[in-house]
Amino acid sequence: MKKIIFLILVFFTWKHFYYVADAPELGPGAVAGGYPYQNPTSTSSFRKGDYTYSPRASYEVEARVISASRYYFDQEARISPIDLALGWGPMSDESILKDIDIWQEKRWYKWESDALPIPKYEVVNNSANVHIIPGNETIAEELKNIRNGDLVQIKGYLVDVKKNTGWKWKTSMVRNDEGAGACEIIYVNSLTIVDPYERLYY
Repeated sequence: MKKIIFLILVFFTWKHFYYVADAPELGPGAVAGGYPYQNPTSTSSFRKGDYTYSPRASYEVEARVISASRYYFDQEARISPIDLALGWGPMSDESILKDIDIWQEKRWYKWESDALPIPKYEVVNNSANVHIIPGNETIAEELKNIRNGDLVQIKGYLVDVKKNTGWKWKTSMVRNDEGAGACEIIYVNSLTIVDPYERLYY
């Protein structure tokens, strides 16, 4: 009986803290047809608490959440509670995504496929793992509502981060990189979960 109670507690703990629901399926067709927009910025570094944020570029993206993973216990979780694997163009199309296994772990975005429906370079160039730093409490609360498959608009800055202890976290500045250091770190000033029926491209 104690084992059953323990397993029930584990399940509800996982569901409360880590579970990310799935949005309704939309069928074939790219729902995010654009490409992330990045522009040089003259915005100065700024400090919040123990962290200094150095904007490298302004950044805007409309993309599909192809995977989401919440974090609580690593160093980064103190400022970034969630990573979003985002897809645009062909990587926002369910008819393509169904043939690619996608998952996240330890702040990494991973994928594999027995038979890629598009060339590998298109997978790499049209998807990214982004570390999300909410700019305010409203955005932090909205992040809790994100589902796998949601269409989101994100605006903010690509930032490098430094803690007063000397710990550093550096953002990627390009979309075609892979491996360690390839993730974007986004300080989010605006987050919108979009009605996908307004953004369908066929």
